[in-house]
Amino acid sequence: MKNLAIIGTFFAACNAPPTYHQDIAPILQGRCVSCHQEGGIGPFALDTFDKAKSMAPILVESVASKRMPPWGAAEGHRQYLDNPSLSAEQIEAIRLWADSGAPEGDANRPGEALVTVSGGLGRSDLTLTMPEAYTPQQFPDDYRCFVLDWPEQGLTHVTGFAAQPGNRQTVHHIAMFLVGPDTPLGDGAFEKLAEFDAHDDGPGYRCFGGPSGYEDLGIPIQQLAQWVPGSSGWDFPAGTGIPVKPGSKLVLQVHYNSASVNPAPDQTSVSLRLEAEVERRSAFAPWLDIGWVLGSMQIPAGDDDVWHSVQGDPRSFFEFLVGDLDLSSGFRIHSVLLHMHQRGHAGEVTVHRQDGGEEVLLEEARYDFNWQQIYRFKEPVEFAAGDELSLICRWDNSAGNQAPGQQPADIAWGEGTAEEMCVANLYISENPQ
Repeated sequence: MKNLAIIGTFFAACNAPPTYHQDIAPILQGRCVSCHQEGGIGPFALDTFDKAKSMAPILVESVASKRMPPWGAAEGHRQYLDNPSLSAEQIEAIRLWADSGAPEGDANRPGEALVTVSGGLGRSDLTLTMPEAYTPQQFPDDYRCFVLDWPEQGLTHVTGFAAQPGNRQTVHHIAMFLVGPDTPLGDGAFEKLAEFDAHDDGPGYRCFGGPSGYEDLGIPIQQLAQWVPGSSGWDFPAGTGIPVKPGSKLVLQVHYNSASVNPAPDQTSVSLRLEAEVERRSAFAPWLDIGWVLGSMQIPAGDDDVWHSVQGDPRSFFEFLVGDLDLSSGFRIHSVLLHMHQRGHAGEVTVHRQDGGEEVLLEEARYDFNWQQIYRFKEPVEFAAGDELSLICRWDNSAGNQAPGQQPADIAWGEGTAEEMCVANLYISENPQ
């Protein structure tokens, strides 16, 4: 396999430009083509020489600015799994190739593709499919929720997740939420889901930041998994699993984007890995200030850097929301997802140790609502009794950061596209007893 880490130095010394088949195709195949192919979510294909050459200027700009491949976590804090970011040498190779006229090279001597970064689902024990096909109705973005019945008759643990979009040209991202029979709203949550579905014509119902429809559910709902284009799914950390009780409901939220293609029917499926027993129960636990939900989070019109933060011991809040986990001796953190809406531009999640030390879990200096993802840690982070967890979110509500034709308006907490949120979703597990 070519040593892409020294490629720029080699080309500069030898005055030989990179070529597509030997040097550029291996990068594109390992990092770009999973989305940028015919029938994929990418707005153009990069899976052949002619297509890549025609898009060379755009390709250079997108990788040089680090907009692509999508990855928002700042460097220097910790090691994450499945990081698709290109190295400086790989970015330079693409620039040199484009500046040299995008030479093709020898198709009979192709370079070896970079290893793809998505880990994949180890096995599938249960596949759930949208009850019927849905054709996006909102342009260019349509956020739709579909309620699925949980079919298992006994307590079961979800230990992995993957998605199979029915229409890969329009499915931009997928989130699945767990609504159990013992949520703080009890059966009222199920009644709300039925109301949302009945209120909207056609399959499912319109939703945005979470599983709420025309009216907020009123409590944070536990996320079960998330999928973004290019992912082949993933197994949860070994020995952990999210308990799902019989009688639960799953809400599958699908974000459709039809900016570059005509809307077409989709019937997405999700696959789950299941275990009857696990060593450590786990959950996606949302951390936020409940006061924000009650109205204290205000984002004034015209302000280009509004911030709100919360810091404290989240264990009692987690236990209230996710039920049966025993967090009395602390817990392990395996991943984090930062969630804001379209005005969000930066955020950070940090563990503050009782001895005064700090450990940053995630810093997103350029938050992008359209590319939210779960950042999984190579090694778990221990949260001990006496530690605290902080979350800070920043929003740009200036005139230059509005949808076309819209003027800045005061924003508060809510599920709608014109409202905002600030949530850190942590995948946590109980400490071994």
